[in-house]
Amino acid sequence: MRTQIGGGSCYSLPTCFSLLRGSQRNIHQTLVFLRSDRDFTSEKPLPGKYSIQCSEKQSQNVLRTCKNCKTQFDPLLNHPRACRFHTAHFGGETKRKFESVYTGGTMDTPDSGMVFQYWHCCGSEDPFDPGCTAAPHASYDD
Repeated sequence: MRTQIGGGSCYSLPTCFSLLRGSQRNIHQTLVFLRSDRDFTSEKPLPGKYSIQCSEKQSQNVLRTCKNCKTQFDPLLNHPRACRFHTAHFGGETKRKFESVYTGGTMDTPDSGMVFQYWHCCGSEDPFDPGCTAAPHASYDD
């Protein structure tokens, strides 16, 4: 187990986190990579063993923009439920459209001319609803 932080040094998980806690550096500037296929001290594959590589170098990856939720994301931190979005648009109809003249409707109900707005995919009436679908972020570059 190595004792210097940065420069691609290798640590066990508890050691890496204790070094990060004791460090005065910004944790957002520290990248942690979890790899299960190699022992970084000998570069030999170790099935079932985990090691952590800590580095203070800035990420080489550029943030990408998600085409579903329009937020920026790091592709390394993308996971299956990272993005929340709606699959259809937010729009409206008048309540008259939903009242049937064939069932005795008079088309003269209160608020019948007001626009009823909702998400067309899930029916939510909240325009700030985070989304009814969860999926990984999808970049315009994909």
